[in-house]
Amino acid sequence: MAVEFIKICGITQVEQALIVSELGATHIGVIFFEKSPRHIDIKRIREIRKSIQGKTRLVAVTVNPSEKIVEELLKTVDIVQFHGNETVEFLSKFPEDRVIKAFRIKSEKDINMMFPFFEKNYPVLIDTYKEGEYGGTGKQIDPDLARKVTQIYDRIILSGGLSPENLKRLIDHIKPYGVDASSKLEIKPGIKDLEKVERFIKIARMES
Repeated sequence: MAVEFIKICGITQVEQALIVSELGATHIGVIFFEKSPRHIDIKRIREIRKSIQGKTRLVAVTVNPSEKIVEELLKTVDIVQFHGNETVEFLSKFPEDRVIKAFRIKSEKDINMMFPFFEKNYPVLIDTYKEGEYGGTGKQIDPDLARKVTQIYDRIILSGGLSPENLKRLIDHIKPYGVDASSKLEIKPGIKDLEKVERFIKIARMES
């Protein structure tokens, strides 16, 4: 089963953004969170946006931002992905089609937190929980737990340790709407192994 949403996240270089776009990713993710080793500033985000204009949608990933920061990001990117403790009320301040809410999950109890966001029909990204980390850990999500989420809601983007080696198996089992990968496709934080990226995208598109 091919997925509709294929995001390569943690891009830091304009040149790599352009190549990833040409390889067929539907979305490219950039990190706007200073504690992340993949953080880039607004100037670099604008340069990346210019390079992929009209080809691939750009997503800015951020953690507990202010309303002012979100408004600033939305001047440049297509979508803001919220990876912190943001509420439905906060996300409701922004256009519904320009929001993704991420959750780090470790048990079925965590699923309950998602229901208000399901009701708003936001795309919801599920990632692996790791104490003190907001994503990009490379730790694989529990596939059975993820499957329980996709059985409840059909706009789930799967993240957490996805790689060319495990992607087909996880898609077949979990049946997500989309997939999101970062650390398992890297040479080092922020620098992608483009051969791995190409393989990942082909698998997600059912071309390999």
